[in-house]
Amino acid sequence: MFGRRKMLGLAVTSRSVTAVEVVAANDGGRARCAAEFVFPDGAGLHEPGPLGKALRRFLRDKGFSASRCVIGMEAGWLTAREKVLPPGAGESARDVLSLMVEREFASDHKELVFDYALGPDSGSERSVLLVAAPQRIVAQLRAMAGAAGLTVVGITASTLALATCADGLPAHDYFVLHLFGGSAELALHAQGTLRMMRRLSVSVPPASSGGEAPSNGWISDLADQVHRIASLLPAERGEPVARELVVWDDGRPLDEARVRTLSERIGLPVKRRQHPEGLEPPEAGVPWTGAPFSAAASVALHALAGRRPAVDLLHSRLFPRKAFRFGRKATWAAVAAAAIIAVAVAWGVDWHRDTVEAAALETRLNAMAGDLTEARATIDKVTFARPWYDRRPSYLDCMRELTLAFPQEGRIWTTSLAIQEDMRVVFSGKAVSESAVLDVLDRLKANANLTDVKPLYLRQAGRSGREVAFAMSFTFAPPNRTWSSPSVKKSSLRRR
Repeated sequence: MFGRRKMLGLAVTSRSVTAVEVVAANDGGRARCAAEFVFPDGAGLHEPGPLGKALRRFLRDKGFSASRCVIGMEAGWLTAREKVLPPGAGESARDVLSLMVEREFASDHKELVFDYALGPDSGSERSVLLVAAPQRIVAQLRAMAGAAGLTVVGITASTLALATCADGLPAHDYFVLHLFGGSAELALHAQGTLRMMRRLSVSVPPASSGGEAPSNGWISDLADQVHRIASLLPAERGEPVARELVVWDDGRPLDEARVRTLSERIGLPVKRRQHPEGLEPPEAGVPWTGAPFSAAASVALHALAGRRPAVDLLHSRLFPRKAFRFGRKATWAAVAAAAIIAVAVAWGVDWHRDTVEAAALETRLNAMAGDLTEARATIDKVTFARPWYDRRPSYLDCMRELTLAFPQEGRIWTTSLAIQEDMRVVFSGKAVSESAVLDVLDRLKANANLTDVKPLYLRQAGRSGREVAFAMSFTFAPPNRTWSSPSVKKSSLRRR
């Protein structure tokens, strides 16, 4: 399937296709053609046929000749989640992951395409990066390529391809930051495997061509998001999850001064890259602006070298498509046997995990016996003294209920919060999608301590259309609780 003399890499976003044709050269490849195809006005993947014909004319005019291609998708279309397989899963990893998918994506797993990147087997728990994409998007990409006269041999994520260019990347754990077309994506390569991929909610300014340089405000947002993600990831054996940040960009607007600022803010050394290792410099006259072309070249280099992408949504290993040649009874018997085996494996995995956790908790409890006795004595003293000395601000309980309604992921955040003396709360914020706002609204309505929950507005934020702005209000009124402290005043909270 792979290993041909030339291959076309396509890095596809919702607005453009970056194409790089790579031909075999020495131990790697050489970029023969490179160009960016911007979608015509009103065109998009919702009409893959006309879009593919326009792409075919574009490739022919630019001198492309390869007929086989590998497609790299932007992370905005994908969902990536890290899973941990217990020791002893072995060859049953696919069955265990299948059960996880059917349980976690019970309502829509049939509308998604899944694949996974499995970490090395070290005899203990194994890390797995599970990646899902809508079948509709995958079908549209294949239809567009077909209309362009191309044969698709693989579909992966552009950022994951950059994160798995083994040559030239650090031997230790590292983050990969992919800046392209005003967007930013982050991936983590740790313990020999991919562990995370996420699109960041930051608007990267376009490369300036003379005139006023972009401000540095976006660098602060970018550094804060990278630092927050890194701090939430679990460490392995007391070591940091990453020791370096590798940045793929075109050198603008991330100049050397901003690189130093980014390194200082996140506390990691930053190295910039613009060409995949093993790719010879393009010939004179071939345009090359860094990250967008590097992503397309990376997916092509993997196929040209005969390597399968770390995640291939066209050839899923989780739910492979097979042509059954058995009769109906044999098919049902095989399905029943597989289901029984999968259930038995899942039960065994759960039982083993529960046993290990119970033994660990019992050991910790025995070690904490003295501390528990001392803690109970302290609690008794505090409980006895609290009626005479209780200055807990009443609005802290209100802020706690509001905080619990927000998800741990950075899909929605607040920008302002006002709490009145009668515990009437009005807050506003932004989110990456309307569904994230509706999820928070449903959680607030389901909270028995909140009454009169109302949405005030929900609209697009800015011209880009990638974020939505919202505002809501409610009254914090837990049962059997009255507010007697006159010191509760209107307050506001702003968070970037």
